[in-house]
Amino acid sequence: MHIPDGFLNNNLAEGLLAGAVGMLGYCLSKILKTITVFVGAIADSVSEANVGSQSFGFSENTGKYFQRLALIALWVFAFQMFNIPVKSATSAHLLGGVFASVLAGPFAGFTIMSFVLIIQSLFFTDGGLLALGANILNMAFIGSFLSYYAYKAFSKKSRCLGVFAACFFSVMTASLACLIELGLSGSIAFSTAFKNMMSLHLGAACLEALITLALLKIFRNVNGESNE
Repeated sequence: MHIPDGFLNNNLAEGLLAGAVGMLGYCLSKILKTITVFVGAIADSVSEANVGSQSFGFSENTGKYFQRLALIALWVFAFQMFNIPVKSATSAHLLGGVFASVLAGPFAGFTIMSFVLIIQSLFFTDGGLLALGANILNMAFIGSFLSYYAYKAFSKKSRCLGVFAACFFSVMTASLACLIELGLSGSIAFSTAFKNMMSLHLGAACLEALITLALLKIFRNVNGESNE
């Protein structure tokens, strides 16, 4: 699903890159705000208890938070290591976006996915730099941020249903967006690539849902909720 350079129209690639940068900046500000509120609450409780300094709460708890995000990012890397070339298109693989957003929330999930894609592009030649905006839209915004809300909607009935619905939405919608971008750029014949791309990603969506459920059971404290 990673789009290389040279496959997208320049105007489309640049527009999507600008949008991705703006969204990343917004999500980073939300994460910073969350950390600030969290640290403020800890500082208040420490002050009331007259224990230590306020910096203790900041260093220890913020460090644990970022360790958690780093661990999620490593699992996302592992998710995306398995690739299947797709005739007339790019490749089929797992995303890990639902896993990231369910554990860390939509803003942190988007940020984790974006940084994973940036590192893959810079150091592993997996996806082009000019196509980075499109890849972030497909796999971070659709694949993680929007998919979180699909999870929340369906998990009202059961967490299992929520994860399956979100994973299918994540993988299939991101794949469709990738095809549309390539089709608009004239890089592929949409009708020719559609069957190959979507059929392979249908299997990937099933596998992603099963793996995501298994991993979420390992991380039992998912957003402070109990497993169902």
